[in-house]
Amino acid sequence: MKNFDPKYNDIPKTEIHCHLEGAIRTQTIIDVAKENNIQLPAYEVQVLDKHVKVLDQMKDLQAVLDAFDIFQRSITSPAVFERIAWELFEDCAKQNIKLFEVRFSPDWAFHGHNLDWDACLEGLLRAQERAEKEFDMAIGIIAITSRGMGADSCIKTVDWAIKHQQYIQAVDLADGEKIFSAKDFIKPILKAKDAGLKVTIHSGEDTPAEYVIETIKNFKPDRIGHGIHSIEDMRAVEMLIEKDITLEVNPWSNFLTNSVSTIEAHPLKKLFDLGVKVTINSDDPEVLETNVNNEYRIAHEVLGMSMAEINLCNRFAFEASFIAEGKKQKIWDRYFA
Repeated sequence: MKNFDPKYNDIPKTEIHCHLEGAIRTQTIIDVAKENNIQLPAYEVQVLDKHVKVLDQMKDLQAVLDAFDIFQRSITSPAVFERIAWELFEDCAKQNIKLFEVRFSPDWAFHGHNLDWDACLEGLLRAQERAEKEFDMAIGIIAITSRGMGADSCIKTVDWAIKHQQYIQAVDLADGEKIFSAKDFIKPILKAKDAGLKVTIHSGEDTPAEYVIETIKNFKPDRIGHGIHSIEDMRAVEMLIEKDITLEVNPWSNFLTNSVSTIEAHPLKKLFDLGVKVTINSDDPEVLETNVNNEYRIAHEVLGMSMAEINLCNRFAFEASFIAEGKKQKIWDRYFA
């Protein structure tokens, strides 16, 4: 489903919801496996793609999360993490993405090979600095705490992000919202907010609008990842508007995870029409075989958004971006204004 149609590719873009762990090229997985004697189901790209890409709608979100095992095992060293980041930034540049935020879960990504978190961050920062210079883009970093790793992991991740907030702009609470109680994570997330970090929360992806309402009450987030089921309850919609909370929306991902029954049923445009600030993102571009161009195509050709409305979504992303004001403003003035 990746798309490089000039109609979409030539547009300067923003992306503020992209998981680094879901953006590893298949060839890179193969290269790393050969270098580290990691067993794979196949060592040819076209064959391995059948094991590492979600190409058809699955029964639920958890089924998609389970597909990440090979991706996790591929993060074997800080050098590999730097390579993965650089290649993602390269792929962004090919789509003309100029303002980009990347997120990753250090405890989930690094525990498989017991990697040093600081060394991996240093690799990411090298890739970031190189990409910002070479591709003339602004890049921000978000540290994820995964619900499935537990409350202690959340505390550890938040403390690490606070320690490195010169480089990390925000924290995100991700992973299956149905399975893990929010109450275990409220205190550390609010600690991050009090320390000056921004906060985004995965909520309302495969859960009812009530979860979004509770997320807003509990975490006071700056943004919400997905949030699409807010459409089911005007109380949630009104809270998003009143509190100026921007949604990070990922249409194709929501279809593949069965968070919407059909792509035509996706509420992106309905939320936009109601006055919710929505943005358009890819989520996990390699796992889901998508990119922002494809998401624009869906928004325009399937969901009926005009190109002017899509450009306004870029504006919403710019305004809600956690990247430093001066840094993102220069890019906005150069490419979007």
